[in-house]
Amino acid sequence: MSHFPLLVALLFVLIFILSTIFRLFSGPRPLNQAQAVVEYAQKKGYALVNPAISQALGSSPVEMLKNPALRNSIRAAADISDIEGLENGTGDWLAFTCSLRSHEVTIFNLSVTPRTVNSSSGNIHYKVAKICAADLPRFSLGRNSGLHTLENVVGKLVGTPKPTVDLDARQYPEFAAHSWIRGSDAAAITTFLSPSKIKFLGTAYLPGVLATNAKYLVYFEDGALRTGADFDSFVSRVETIVANVL
Repeated sequence: MSHFPLLVALLFVLIFILSTIFRLFSGPRPLNQAQAVVEYAQKKGYALVNPAISQALGSSPVEMLKNPALRNSIRAAADISDIEGLENGTGDWLAFTCSLRSHEVTIFNLSVTPRTVNSSSGNIHYKVAKICAADLPRFSLGRNSGLHTLENVVGKLVGTPKPTVDLDARQYPEFAAHSWIRGSDAAAITTFLSPSKIKFLGTAYLPGVLATNAKYLVYFEDGALRTGADFDSFVSRVETIVANVL
């Protein structure tokens, strides 16, 4: 009897195993990055979202696949996938939680496939912090850029402009000159973003985007968290945001 069908079946199983493990540790230098997250969280006393990962780093691919704790890993970005730009990301199993100014914060890397099909630049890597904060108005805000201007122009051309909130440039000259706000309920947004918060956002020069959904205030910026210094800098920036926006 020919063994070819069996070999084909085994090949498909092997491909499935490898793709599963790649997805679990997707991102730049996945094993090193996983170790960096685990070591940093342990050093600071932060809780890993998926603690079983720290115990599985030295395991073989087959052992990792058999590990039920890894198969049921929690995706840190699952409940913020409704925020524009963070849809369908990977790599968020490697996350930890900490308390900043009495707010629970989850921090992780996220690798997102660009929305343009013919993009040759590869995935976009983000540093992400989701901060527990309910009952916030839905909005997003960030620094002006060429990409943001292009998105606005395209939206107007195709008849799907995104609602924006314009602040008085005379009252908030720094913010109005360099930043944008999107959201449908301008009254609720401007009530939440008090003058002191707008002043902070206008002078803090945050490199990333602030956005909200039903459960979180989310901050994300380009790049990846790879070293202790990366983590320290990002956590410090997030703590400043928490102190001045919440």
